[in-house]
Amino acid sequence: MVENEEYYTTEQASQRAIEYCEKHKGWKRICDVEDIDKLYYDWNELKQKERDCWINEYGKHSAEDAWREFGKEKCKVKIGFISGKGEFYSDVLKVPRFHNLMQIFKTT
Repeated sequence: MVENEEYYTTEQASQRAIEYCEKHKGWKRICDVEDIDKLYYDWNELKQKERDCWINEYGKHSAEDAWREFGKEKCKVKIGFISGKGEFYSDVLKVPRFHNLMQIFKTT
C-alpha cells in the first residue's frame, strides 16, 4: 500500500454493498443472486446480426465456442460496483486502487 492512499477491505466492501442494496431496492450483491447465468445473454439470445459476425469470422460450427471464449459477455440488467468506502461505480476500472469492491446487479 502506498502511504496516503485510502484502503478498504473486502469485508468493508461487502458490508457497504449490503447497505447500498437495502437503500436501493432491486439491487443485489453478486453473492446473493442464485443463478448469475440467467442475468447474461446466451448465444441463442444474441441478435442474428451479432451471431452472423462470429459465424463469418469463425465458421458456423466454431462461432459459438469462439464467442464464449473471446466475446465480452453482455449482461441483461444494470451492473455496478460498491467500493469499501461505500461509493457506487458503473465501471469496475473506475474503482480506486485499494478500495476493494463488491459487484451488484439491478435485478428488479
